[in-house]
Amino acid sequence: MQHADSLAKRIVELRGAPNFSPDGLSERSHAEYVEGTTLREMIKEDLVAERVAIESYREMIAWLGDQDPTTQRLLKEILASEEEHAEDLSSLPEGMPA
Repeated sequence: MQHADSLAKRIVELRGAPNFSPDGLSERSHAEYVEGTTLREMIKEDLVAERVAIESYREMIAWLGDQDPTTQRLLKEILASEEEHAEDLSSLPEGMPA
């Protein structure tokens, strides 16, 4: 949620209007929501979603290039956070209960 708030603030700074409607968020989502039935499945799906987010942020950063350094810096900060989340999830023990 913190990432969404940061991005919304930047959109407003650029004189845009953030769209937080559930339908709009769902339509623009890059990750497909899959509900796990076990703890292991939930963690696996969270890791998949993190990896999709990482790739999406990398694409946005590359697309921006040098056109908007402020937004690019914000996206790089969010990317670093997402990479940390993915690392945390992937480092969980394999012997975790199913």
